[in-house]
Amino acid sequence: MTQPSLVARGKREVFTLMGLILHDAVVVRMFLTLLAATMVMIVLYVIAGIWDGEYALAHVIRHNFDLGLDDVFAENFNHGLSFLVAVLMLLSFFEIRSRALMFLVVLYSFIWFDDSSQYHERAGGKIGAALHIPVSHGLGPQEYGELLAWVIAGLCVGAVFLWAWFGRRPGDLGVLLPFFMCFVLLVICAVVVDMLHAVLPAGFSELAGVVEDGGEMLAITASAGLAIGLSRHAREYYRAVSPAAAEG
Repeated sequence: MTQPSLVARGKREVFTLMGLILHDAVVVRMFLTLLAATMVMIVLYVIAGIWDGEYALAHVIRHNFDLGLDDVFAENFNHGLSFLVAVLMLLSFFEIRSRALMFLVVLYSFIWFDDSSQYHERAGGKIGAALHIPVSHGLGPQEYGELLAWVIAGLCVGAVFLWAWFGRRPGDLGVLLPFFMCFVLLVICAVVVDMLHAVLPAGFSELAGVVEDGGEMLAITASAGLAIGLSRHAREYYRAVSPAAAEG
């Protein structure tokens, strides 16, 4: 019997995993709760910005829910979600022993570390200053330094991904693909929109900031929903997509 292609197997595994998650009412309600909390913070930040200069309450709300500030409620909420994803993936790894799950532990641990310690901002500043990077195309040493900091981190995390990919097992594709989509959204917002934010005219800067930081929050929230669902159904999912189950 011919083996299904990588794409066909990946689609089957994704549908199997998402079917288990979407039919779990507890997971769906938990995700919708997290999504509602995230959307409330984004909307509060945007609305409070309209009256920021007129009312003290609006200023307080905007400051505490500022999506781009460190050590405020919105940022700490995001840190908590990325840490939650890493912990739940570690829990699933202890149960399944899949390299793909360990890769996700490393990936979301780094995301949490970067957000909570401002790794790419701090490392980017030091790299840009050390290399004496000139201003070019509207970007300065800080922005180019941050890109190099991302490259360094990407190489380290990428090495773990290769270790996981070449040691993958049935079911890993169905786990990696949904998280990959969340990660693509995160990278677009954290890197691409962040670079555009630095070169856009002042009139578009506010909108770019909301898209950048709000998009990051939504990507992490979606990841948290996936992690909650997988942690509840990891064994059931891997059993369902095993070769023995397919033959049966």
